[in-house]
Amino acid sequence: MSGSIPVDLDKAPAFREPWQAKAFAFAVLLQREGHFTWDDWVRTLAAEIAASPQRADEDAELAYHRQFLTALEKIVATRGFTTPEAMQARKLAWRRAYLATPHGHPVDLAAAGDIDSNDGHGGDRDHVHQHGHNLMPQRTPVAVCPARSVR
Repeated sequence: MSGSIPVDLDKAPAFREPWQAKAFAFAVLLQREGHFTWDDWVRTLAAEIAASPQRADEDAELAYHRQFLTALEKIVATRGFTTPEAMQARKLAWRRAYLATPHGHPVDLAAAGDIDSNDGHGGDRDHVHQHGHNLMPQRTPVAVCPARSVR
């Protein structure tokens, strides 16, 4: 199939952590919805890889996923979906929730306590920005499956 990426199921890369698969799926979803072109994504990721190479304390896979996540954060911020400050506030809220969650239980963002002091939206997950989109819009998930080729 022209334009598809060949997949060798015996050597297909696995995501080490669930967030890595989710970040990849989110990038694919945003591209499919037309928020940026794949060429825009490749340029953003390449620039991040060049700007922040692998560190001595990380393996190549960890470096790649760090770079991937940073590139994703940059592209959604430049497209007006969020701000770096809002992303930082959300990261801090998740960290607080994680630290407040008993071992073996799912992390619940509500366990972070009052997050409105940092995000500027009163903790309203459905707050609509001036751009007309929600902070956490309801979307159909994108499945990441090595058995299917990507176009």
